[in-house]
Amino acid sequence: MINNPFKSFFQYSRKERYGIIGISLLILLIFLISFFIRNYSQPKVNLEEEKLNIAWQKLQAAQNKKAEESTVVSENTTLFVFDPNTLDSVGFLGLGLSPKTTKYLLNWRRKGKHFYKKEDLKTLYSLSETEYNRLAPYIQIRESERSPNYKTYENQAPLPKFINLNKTDSATLVRLDGIGAILAHKILERRRGLGGFLRHEQLLEIYKFPDSTYAYLKEKLIINPAEVEKIKLNSCSEEQLARHPYIGEKMAKNILLLRKGLNNYENIAQLRQVPLMNEEKYRKIAVYCTID
Repeated sequence: MINNPFKSFFQYSRKERYGIIGISLLILLIFLISFFIRNYSQPKVNLEEEKLNIAWQKLQAAQNKKAEESTVVSENTTLFVFDPNTLDSVGFLGLGLSPKTTKYLLNWRRKGKHFYKKEDLKTLYSLSETEYNRLAPYIQIRESERSPNYKTYENQAPLPKFINLNKTDSATLVRLDGIGAILAHKILERRRGLGGFLRHEQLLEIYKFPDSTYAYLKEKLIINPAEVEKIKLNSCSEEQLARHPYIGEKMAKNILLLRKGLNNYENIAQLRQVPLMNEEKYRKIAVYCTID
């Protein structure tokens, strides 16, 4: 019969048992030390750090490639006289413009943007100042494509520091950065319809008004509310009311119906009683009305 090892262990004397236990513990200790030396004495690879190193190497390679491509473009670029209103994509790329800038510029033209003077090109936000300065001497806009109000600005008096939005004319507006003849016409049409601007923010109500141009004009244009032509509620015609951008034909009819029912308005606040009038419309319309 095979002896039970556990039972045989207790057949030894106490000293022998202690010796066996001690030897066993020593063997276990040696095994553990060997295990730790094998696994922890060598430097452990940091996976996260390795990933960062790989990513950094890729980034450096991409930057080097981009720098090389940029160098090739600048070396192969031949500048020539061009009209930004008619040049095609191949021409812009040939001038050294990036595909992104070329795409934005052509999209602007498709949306009705027209360059009346070379400074108009500055408003293309993806075009850096360095690129513009490089191209500026070669920009030539044909006379037939210039604004009717175009003049050689070098022979004119310099623009004042601030311009009165409710008094200025189109000839002055087109001299401001970002404004061509079309946008100047839209601004004056809006001013005529409103009777005058009360806030700079009203410029943004003009269809497709560029945000970048607005930021510049907000600092350049001043507004005097006292110069606004107001509507005389008790003597105005329906046609006069309907022409106002904030009123329209239906609201104009309702304003006159209430005027007839009240036997003339006594105060502006009575406009709140007009059918279809809400608080937002009232705030916009009331500032353009007066009791005569």
